[in-house]
Amino acid sequence: ARGPPAWPLFAGEGASACVGLGEPAPRSGRVRLGRPSVAFAAMSFSILEQLRSTHEDLENIEKAMSLVLMEKAKNNRNHVSVEHALHYLVQQSQAKAQAAVDIYQDKDGMRTDDVNALAGQQPGKKQGDVWTSFYDKVKEVKDYHRRFTINQGLPELQSAEWFFERAFEADRSESLFSGEEDMGRRVDMHELFSKYVNIKKITTNRRAKFRDATFARLKKKNPDVKPDDEVVDEAFAREYAELDYIEWLKTFDQFHDIPRYCKYKEKQYSEYLEGVIAYLRGLLLRTQPMVGIGRLEAQFDKEFEERWADRSIPGWQEPTHKDKLFCLPSNRLFNNPSVLKSHTMGKLYKKKVEEMQKMSFEEQKDLVKAVDAEDKRIARLESHAAKWHDLLSDTIQETVQHLQKKQSQSVEEMDADREDDDLESDDGVDVDGSDMEKDDEERPIYNPLNLPLGWDGKPIPFWLYKLHGLGIEYKCEICGNYSYWGRRSFEKHFSEWRHAFGMRCLKIPNTSHFKEITKIEDAIALYDKLKRDAEEQMFRPDQDVECEDIQGNVMSQRAFEDLRRQGLV
Repeated sequence: ARGPPAWPLFAGEGASACVGLGEPAPRSGRVRLGRPSVAFAAMSFSILEQLRSTHEDLENIEKAMSLVLMEKAKNNRNHVSVEHALHYLVQQSQAKAQAAVDIYQDKDGMRTDDVNALAGQQPGKKQGDVWTSFYDKVKEVKDYHRRFTINQGLPELQSAEWFFERAFEADRSESLFSGEEDMGRRVDMHELFSKYVNIKKITTNRRAKFRDATFARLKKKNPDVKPDDEVVDEAFAREYAELDYIEWLKTFDQFHDIPRYCKYKEKQYSEYLEGVIAYLRGLLLRTQPMVGIGRLEAQFDKEFEERWADRSIPGWQEPTHKDKLFCLPSNRLFNNPSVLKSHTMGKLYKKKVEEMQKMSFEEQKDLVKAVDAEDKRIARLESHAAKWHDLLSDTIQETVQHLQKKQSQSVEEMDADREDDDLESDDGVDVDGSDMEKDDEERPIYNPLNLPLGWDGKPIPFWLYKLHGLGIEYKCEICGNYSYWGRRSFEKHFSEWRHAFGMRCLKIPNTSHFKEITKIEDAIALYDKLKRDAEEQMFRPDQDVECEDIQGNVMSQRAFEDLRRQGLV
């Protein structure tokens, strides 16, 4: 007796005749006719087939991810495009996995019904009638292919290569960046720079500091110079230069250099910080869409809370309400005592003082807490902006170097660089294979064990690495805790410049006595011992020369000279 036939869940094995063309069924068992969503809804009348197809798609997506990573290693595609393609595949994989989880949870009971149908347990039919269920499913497949397959073409396989192509087709990274950003290689922060230079208090403070420095320099040359002299004004007008974009890029993360009165309750400064954070955060998401922004921000908040509790954030060691120039009744921070004094003589200040005197002690404490809360808010923004700057420091440094290079170039050189960039971005293939050889040369060397490179620029064999003991680390404290790998390199370094410089800093001669000595304490102790031994071995005439008198008494030269001067010998 034959067993029950293989179940044609979809259009896979055993269903080639249902296609109507006599051709073998697609390997994946899925068809894509026109719009994939419609085809999937029409053909996936079996929950078990949807589950099987979802698992197959997950495997193909994983293979497509490996293809994308291999494409990244070849350097043929832009790094940002590869990251966005991976992000697209991860999203597809998560969607497929969620669909599989929903099917396994079986909230609607359809999966249980399909399993029962496999065993022939359908309502209204004879129990155990597997053959009837089988032929009903074959009829459904035939009806579908009779209506759709011939008219709409052959099935489309959703293989790993299909997902790979869809991932790069879905990439829209070119429209995410401005021309100045150059696909995420550099930053474009001109708008934020414009906001910064238009903060009046910061600009005024910068001008005042430069003027004070100019006056101090001129006063050294001429002690009779006064702050209001025309000489100071002329020197200031001649030498002062407004902050430029490049200099701002180098220093915009040094928030501790900005005076407190320029920050406290300054709406423009808060908006500037929020803009810096939003831009740098967005740039990281655009260049690296796979990064976990939520975890990074949680880590930033945790570090900030710890540093805020320790008062170790630069520029925020002391609270604002303890500042001598802070006025609690009016909740304002001034830049110099004269302005504060003028403010305290005004009617508004006296009115605020009267209102504050009517407050209870708890209400006055709430005023102080509000000042601390404002400090914490600004410090948090500065801390987050500095963290995002650290994450993108390489990109910002590349921007600075690029702008400095452009400033030093002529028009012809800039055009030549632009043509070179166009050639590098061209995806054309060189027929003679020179491009392939160039790619092979520029491809990073596979060196997982971090072996030293030989004369040919390739890693040395592992047996040679073990033979010379290059895996053994020798540290020399005299060389500034520099590490030497291998015995040969360690012994050779005693005669090299780094060790000689360290010995010279210790004021110890670099002689053969100090070979194998790597500790500063040992070197100093040995040097003291050598000096003592040298002093003991030194020839001293008054003690080492012996003299004999007429009577045959032997004595030192010093004793003989003393007795001779006294006339005793």
